[in-house]
Amino acid sequence: MSRNITGDIDNLANIIDESHENKWVAIAADYSKVIATATTLREIMSMVSDPDAIFHRVLPRGVSFVGPSW
Repeated sequence: MSRNITGDIDNLANIIDESHENKWVAIAADYSKVIATATTLREIMSMVSDPDAIFHRVLPRGVSFVGPSW
């Protein structure tokens, strides 16, 4: 079964807001809601028991990740 990645991204825009900036979030596997928020990955992993949760670090608005130029 293939996933609708575009739909997942649209859902993220609906569930993540400025209160999540600079934090780790645990997101439901169906991208319907934020399950938990924490300042460290270790902290959020200890809070969430859902094995299907997706862990994501939310960057501040206007900041994007650029990988190394090899």
